[in-house]
Amino acid sequence: MWKNVETGQKVWKNSTAGVWNGRPETGTGQAGSLLFDTVKMKFVVERFAVDAEQFADSLNALKLPGVIFRPIHVKPFYSVGQGKQLHGVQVHLTKYPDAPLTDIQFYVMQEIARLYPDRAVLANADTARFRMMDQVTGSDYVRKTFAARNRFEDIRAYWYKDVAPFRTLSRKYYLYGE
Repeated sequence: MWKNVETGQKVWKNSTAGVWNGRPETGTGQAGSLLFDTVKMKFVVERFAVDAEQFADSLNALKLPGVIFRPIHVKPFYSVGQGKQLHGVQVHLTKYPDAPLTDIQFYVMQEIARLYPDRAVLANADTARFRMMDQVTGSDYVRKTFAARNRFEDIRAYWYKDVAPFRTLSRKYYLYGE
């Protein structure tokens, strides 16, 4: 277990950033105990001003079930943005079973591109890091399709295509019910 994943809630939140967490332009709050609680943008903050309140409002306007976003301003102790004042959002899971955990990271990237079109995460990412994202998502389809318009709706059907069959197949292995 990672040294910063000290609560059960952090395990849930890992799913909200696992696909793009490796992006050097972004970070997931390694400012002490905030790992996976926050989404802060190193690329955006160091090169452009980002409005954390506007970013939170934009994500909250999506009305994602079971989640709210709060503006946050942090100065990380290490990792992405160490020693710099960064701005972003804190992810609050209010109803775990309803929260679309893995969707959140795509909505975050979508809203960055909508608010700051010249700063779309994948368009400004180090292409050497694409291999990791492709491995995490199973192919380059998700990355390439999403990057074309920065809209989660473009990959949603593909992203969910195996969910129902997996739930059916995995049910027989549940130890504690659903």
